Amino acid sequence: MSQTFEELLAELRPDADAVEQATRYYVAEKTGDLDPAKMIEELRQAAGDRGPELDAALAMVEQDSAQIESACLTVLAGAWEDPAERDAVRGALQDAKAQLPVIEVALIAITVAYGMYLRKTGGVKRHLKAKRHNPDGSIDEVEEIEYQSPDAPLRAITKLFSGGQSSDTGDQR
Repeated sequence: MSQTFEELLAELRPDADAVEQATRYYVAEKTGDLDPAKMIEELRQAAGDRGPELDAALAMVEQDSAQIESACLTVLAGAWEDPAERDAVRGALQDAKAQLPVIEVALIAITVAYGMYLRKTGGVKRHLKAKRHNPDGSIDEVEEIEYQSPDAPLRAITKLFSGGQSSDTGDQR
């Protein structure tokens, strides 16, 4: 039987700062240590004309440390659901407990938003693979990929902060 995320938290007993730092470590590992400015740029590009909604969601995340911790836990718990990610989540939490540098709230807000975006979409909205039978008897594989805007995961952040429950934060790759 594999360990649940709750059991991992009970074992490691991270405080709020460690959870925030672990989320930063986890997202950094998954993105090749993507710079926060690049995260924002990518989120803005994906949001398109919904930039003001993105800004509002980020501002909301920055407002309350308890809500930041909750959002961080959502990102890490979502990652934990994928058995292939468990070592990365465990490592991030262990590393965060061992060394806690001071980081600014805006960086955590960006990291949380981007982490939820990645967990929710993998950056992909629709991925279609189809096989096409050609008149000459050969078979071609056709692939279409449509990338997702981060507005759905950001709506989930807003619901999280309003006390509502949302199933939008799960990974649907």
